[in-house]
Amino acid sequence: MFTQLFVKNHSLIDCLEIEFGAGLSAITGETGAGKSILLAALGLTLRDRADASQVREGADRAEIQAHFDLAGLPAARDFLESHSLDESADCVLRRVINAGGASKAWINGRPATLGLLRELAEHLISIHSQHEHQRLLRPEHQLLLLDNYAGQGALRREVARAFEQWTAAAVRLRQLRDSEEEQRRRGELLRFHVEELQLLDLAVGEFAALEREQQTLAGGDEILARLAAAADLLSDAENFNALSAVQRLVGLTAAIDAPGLPEVRKLLESAGAQLEEVRALLRNASEQVQPNPQRLAEVEARLSAAFDLARKHRCEADHLPVLAAELQAELEALERAATDAGALGEQVAAFEAEYRRLAGALSEQRRRAAGELATAVEREFAELNMAGAGLRLQLTPIEPAARGLEKCEFLVRTNPGQAHKPLARIASGGEISRISLAIGVVTAASSQNPTLIFDEVDAGIGGATAASVGNKLRQLSRNAQVICITHLAQVAARADRQLLVAKSSDGAGTQTRIRLLGADERRVEIARMLSGDSRSEYSIQHAEELLRKAGDSGS
Repeated sequence: MFTQLFVKNHSLIDCLEIEFGAGLSAITGETGAGKSILLAALGLTLRDRADASQVREGADRAEIQAHFDLAGLPAARDFLESHSLDESADCVLRRVINAGGASKAWINGRPATLGLLRELAEHLISIHSQHEHQRLLRPEHQLLLLDNYAGQGALRREVARAFEQWTAAAVRLRQLRDSEEEQRRRGELLRFHVEELQLLDLAVGEFAALEREQQTLAGGDEILARLAAAADLLSDAENFNALSAVQRLVGLTAAIDAPGLPEVRKLLESAGAQLEEVRALLRNASEQVQPNPQRLAEVEARLSAAFDLARKHRCEADHLPVLAAELQAELEALERAATDAGALGEQVAAFEAEYRRLAGALSEQRRRAAGELATAVEREFAELNMAGAGLRLQLTPIEPAARGLEKCEFLVRTNPGQAHKPLARIASGGEISRISLAIGVVTAASSQNPTLIFDEVDAGIGGATAASVGNKLRQLSRNAQVICITHLAQVAARADRQLLVAKSSDGAGTQTRIRLLGADERRVEIARMLSGDSRSEYSIQHAEELLRKAGDSGS
């Protein structure tokens, strides 16, 4: 239940605090006093966008708080709990708008998005305003009213979710299939390149090893010549070689006994031993370097093949093994994509089947509820002095959409014997007002919202019809909290409490105030609503009579 509204520096309101109770509350006041400003302020805590014009002139910011008692509202409690916003049995919605137009919102003291506020508001309150007259003419809104009356809001959301899943998957599948030919050509090219690279089968680091081997094989004759020359200088030359020269030096110093010569002989003997080791190494190197034209041809052919592939792929030859792995991975990804397309096709079919199952169930509920809603509204027509008026809900199949498999149109006749016509073609504003009210009363009665607000939906209505409207709103208030902004004395008289909105000016600025009326004040206000003159004895007596009859009818 909506328990309290606090407004500060909003529009013409400097600061006010209103408390609401159960039953029917009427908000009245002269035209332009600011009755609808209260609803606008409340709307900011529920769903509406904010702008700088809503901040009272001269103030740096506007603040609005709406308090709700969640006792007996499990859906609202579950919503808050699912978003980690549950604090107690109460819920406080707060909105602040600064003079620059920027705004912030909180739920139970925690920052919240406007989308979150709107979702929560669906569990707390339902507002029926004069804007309903225009919204009611739109088929999409008529369909929403039918779904709400049928209690299929959750199923409607499931249908929309299933449609979104289905269409999103279908778009992905179409994109995959549109690129299938391109992917097929790419796959064939990749397969050719991978086979080429696999045929070469170049290992990581192999190219550098091949280059070194090729250099060795190609320079074998020159290497052998150099090794032979080194062997000559070391030991093979007849005239002079290093090994024989060392041996001769050892012999020359062997017969001399002089200081330091023993050390010289040791060094010469060591040099001779090292030269012998060098001779062995040179001999071994010569044996290892042997001309191998066949191996040289093999190595050069492999290097040539590697260079050719490197030029084709515009990369370094030693990068070919890495390239082979990359192309193989891309090819495997393309092959998986083809498999994925098949799996996605199956998923699309499953999503479509789920959508059609849910949409079919929603269609069945709509067909069942359409007749019930029409009958209930026609009963309200009779009570609103529209005897003989009729309503028919026409459901027309459409292509699958987020809202389901059909559109809905309200067809109305205002007099017996007339053909039912689309509501948008009803000419009389008064008739549209009463039709809107009848539909609003019926759909509000079926609403799960604990609080129903009616904003001057009784415009264009008067006399006995006005009394019927008041009785109907009082009847609704026995099962829900009803707040009605009205200009009809017959409606206000049937309220459990009445709040007066008044505008005043001190010369420096204008302010809107609201206060709960006592019994005497209420009688004066209803007299004003009846005749415009609250001092008229006749109006006062008429007001007393209205209040007495309202009390009798409510007992």
